[in-house]
Amino acid sequence: MSCAAKFERLLPLFATCVLSATAWGQVADRANQEGAAVFLRGATVFDGSKVLGTANVLIVDGKIAAVGSDVEAPVKARVVDCAGRWITPGLVDANTALGLPSPQENEQSNEVTPHLEIVDLYDVEAQSVVHARRNGVTTAYITPGELNVFGGLGAVVKTAGDEPVVMRENGMRMTLGNMPGQGNAPFRTFGKPVGMYFRRPSNRMGVIWEVRKAFYDALDERETAPDKVAMMSASTRTLIRALDKELVVRTSARADQDIRTAIRLAEEFGIRLVLDHVTEAYACLDDVVAAGFPVLLTAPTLSDDPEGATPHLDTAALLAARGVTLAIQSGTDPRADALVREAAFAVRGGLSREVALAAITSVPAKILGIDARVGSLAAGKDGDVVIWSGHPLSLASKALTVFIEGVER
Repeated sequence: MSCAAKFERLLPLFATCVLSATAWGQVADRANQEGAAVFLRGATVFDGSKVLGTANVLIVDGKIAAVGSDVEAPVKARVVDCAGRWITPGLVDANTALGLPSPQENEQSNEVTPHLEIVDLYDVEAQSVVHARRNGVTTAYITPGELNVFGGLGAVVKTAGDEPVVMRENGMRMTLGNMPGQGNAPFRTFGKPVGMYFRRPSNRMGVIWEVRKAFYDALDERETAPDKVAMMSASTRTLIRALDKELVVRTSARADQDIRTAIRLAEEFGIRLVLDHVTEAYACLDDVVAAGFPVLLTAPTLSDDPEGATPHLDTAALLAARGVTLAIQSGTDPRADALVREAAFAVRGGLSREVALAAITSVPAKILGIDARVGSLAAGKDGDVVIWSGHPLSLASKALTVFIEGVER
């Protein structure tokens, strides 16, 4: 074979190698572009599960590029000296009313509205969102209210950004207890319904009946016309998605009897639960452990409960000691403190600091199904990072700088 023929055969391979080298060079050069990289140097780093000690964090193009003591700054990176500071992932609040018009947002024309989307009400510029962001919250779950038996679909959002919605539909709100029955009382009859025109159930028995009726009606419709699910009402389709385990059922259950009832309903219908609030989980700890569902504990600083349940300060520590997947929320009660302060209060009740930090970062991210993006500091995840003046759970500490997808907010 002549030299010219050999060259013609090798030419495509040579071109491919040139292109590959060019692509690699572009990737490497991104970190050196003005404004593309942020290098956080010399902080004590909590990565979402453990304290790494003194380390560096590199954010490139809005994503975590590297974390570690041996990570070096690119030539043109913005370098932030964090000596004496702490760095954590952006906090994840797994149950809030941030950015909503009120703490309890429900369409009360019907007690069963599982299909309505709370994301349609979210205002990323609301003062509640700004306040949460200043206290280190970068991702939040916003929830429909608890005045309906089925309140609607929650959503996962960022607390800043041009496109703040992470997931439009993330869990269906189901409320047990007396809260869905609180509206069934005309003003002048001292809390008692007086006729058939008041739609709400008036006690726990009525609430649970509405839950069962809604699920059984959805099952009946599907069994009657399995090939016509797409033509059914939006409410029925949403309930079927929950029955098929496509949607997690976010269940508000505070009192001991409501927690047990939620677990029984999960067994009856084969649904996936996240147990929300569980104020009296200490009273049915064995049942909660055996059920194996994740728990979002109500804000530990609250000393009372809308259902009359009795809070115990050591509930978080008891759940963690038994291996329950535990996240701490700020919730929808406006009296709750900032999320990081709620975690600090749980430490006061016996929870370890590392577990408490995980309960507001990596664990809620996992419960929400967004841990591939947020909740921990690892290469490829969103550049949601908080620099703290000291240990995040110290009452004297505060969030100094908050990055969301690599942008200082």
